[in-house]
Amino acid sequence: MALRTNSITAQLGRLSLVGLPRTSVHFKHSSKGKKTAETTTTTTTTTTTTKPKEKKKPQPPVYPPHHGEKIWIFHHHFSGMTVFSHSPVLKAKHSLLQIPFHGKKLRPASIRKDQWRPLAMIQLPEGRGETGRSVYQRLRECKTLHALSWPDHYLIDPRPGRGTLSRQDRGRRLNDQKANTVADMAAVLAGLGRGNKMWVAPADRVAADDVVALEPADQKIARSDRQGANALVKASVWWMNGQDRRYAESWPPNVTHHLFSEAIIEPLLEEAPAEEGKAEGEEGKTEGEAEGKADGEAEVKAEGEAEGKEEGKADGDKDGHNGGDGEGGSKSPSRSAPAELVAEEQLRKGADQRASP
Repeated sequence: MALRTNSITAQLGRLSLVGLPRTSVHFKHSSKGKKTAETTTTTTTTTTTTKPKEKKKPQPPVYPPHHGEKIWIFHHHFSGMTVFSHSPVLKAKHSLLQIPFHGKKLRPASIRKDQWRPLAMIQLPEGRGETGRSVYQRLRECKTLHALSWPDHYLIDPRPGRGTLSRQDRGRRLNDQKANTVADMAAVLAGLGRGNKMWVAPADRVAADDVVALEPADQKIARSDRQGANALVKASVWWMNGQDRRYAESWPPNVTHHLFSEAIIEPLLEEAPAEEGKAEGEEGKTEGEAEGKADGEAEVKAEGEAEGKEEGKADGDKDGHNGGDGEGGSKSPSRSAPAELVAEEQLRKGADQRASP
């Protein structure tokens, strides 16, 4: 009688089951006659009304006092790269973000403060920090524009017969933004750019010394988006080298130029009372220390004199008592002899011992 087997069972029987997990082999007959138990689960759905989360309104940023009134421009001494900062101390975290990538080994990995020097400092009137932050933003935008949208003449070597520039030479040329930065300073301080807050409307003029009204000859620098403003905020530019300002073709009438060597350090109005109070406190502290020291020295001196008198009186009484016990009431020699007499006595004894046979 022939044994009937399933074709799949016959094929699996020819295979070696060594190394195969038992759970992976399923025969056809093993699934027959088995009923799968179906379990029905009833789920109760509860509808809960959730209130939509209220989005927090963005709060305006809080700046420290006088933030934005001074803008520092630093440049690299060898490559001509420039960075902007609100503080006179160059910070590597913010400076490296301003340096674009123009080629391999052309972007510094760190900021070496011995290779970066101040190029200039833009100073705006006190209380014009918002205007200074607007100028800072326009300068950063112009710098990014020079790095990403450069003209075609950067491809050609200016030297005759050299042809096109290599990638490294073109990157070094794009890194040198010193001249472009000075030209951007002149343009931004003249009110260039939509939304530039260097423009002051007639209704917003607070003090006459704070702004400069444009004359008819200077109306050529005005733009159509200034919305009736015909005055610019005054600005002072301090230079490390006065010849660097010649990189710009012209400067607006609201800008005055100075040198760092001519600067005079003056404390701010908020810091002046604090410094005066600190100086008065230091003077009072020194006077109090001197008086306390003098009083202490006088007390120590008086106590020393009193103790000396008491000790001298006690020694005198003791010596007199010892002298009365001796012959003729003569005073006995003191207990402690000077060091010179002791040494001389020892030398004399040693000489006598050597002289004796």
